[in-house]
Amino acid sequence: MKADYHVHYYIDSCAADEMTFPNIEKKALELGLDEISVLKHHSRRMPNGEAAWVCWKRVKPEEWQRYLDEYAAYRPEKLVIHSGVESELCSEDGEINISDEEAAKIDMIALSVHYMPDLAGLKMDFLLYPDLNFCPAQNNDEGRRELARWREKAAAFGAENAIKGLVNGYCNAIRAHKKVRTLSHMYDGLLPLRTYTFDVDGVGEKRCIELFEPLFAVMRDNEVRWELTGGAVPFAGILRRADEMGVRFIATADAHFLDSGWGPFTHHDAAEAVIDRLGLRRARVSL
Repeated sequence: MKADYHVHYYIDSCAADEMTFPNIEKKALELGLDEISVLKHHSRRMPNGEAAWVCWKRVKPEEWQRYLDEYAAYRPEKLVIHSGVESELCSEDGEINISDEEAAKIDMIALSVHYMPDLAGLKMDFLLYPDLNFCPAQNNDEGRRELARWREKAAAFGAENAIKGLVNGYCNAIRAHKKVRTLSHMYDGLLPLRTYTFDVDGVGEKRCIELFEPLFAVMRDNEVRWELTGGAVPFAGILRRADEMGVRFIATADAHFLDSGWGPFTHHDAAEAVIDRLGLRRARVSL
């Protein structure tokens, strides 16, 4: 089988105008895929309480309805195409950034961590993106002071506590929201915490594996897939242990363009190669 459950749609500003259903289907067939999910970003709130934060935006009802209508109207010729959203994990208690009412309108949720979720004992009150070069307007004295404050707060909370909180959040979200079928751009599961300056690498691979095992069991029991791109996997042992415990994997290009630009669909095979190189097992999503 060859599938990709993370293909972006042109309605979102992060995706190219060429990412329409006919173009996506044509390119997917060229890549040898036989099943995909075409996703609409869906965030009912932003961490700053405004309509936009960094490069993410609160969902616009008219664009959401347009996506639903265009999906319902399209008739694929040779490809299985599921409807879906990419939405965020918001907190350790399992809150996600789409209501159950709206989630009922699509086939699946690809659950992402675009910003630090609220953890028990650590509220996400750092409203800049940690890589200040990613947001030049914030790369100033005030932004650097805020980043230094957050670094101190993250260090005091501790990387191991942050891993436990993130794992709890994923587990609670999967149990509470049955439309969650994949965890998005996971790498070794630690990228969000590295981004938010936690010294997870100092915890060590062996201990990280132990901390992730509850998530492996919940993913296995609920048939939620671990998504991999072609990117680096620093602690590959985490993935191998997940595979041993019954977690299954899926490759994606996280496509925003067809052939070029950031995240082209043609990079799908690079993700397949990572799965093969690590000796991991694939599985489709179960809907």
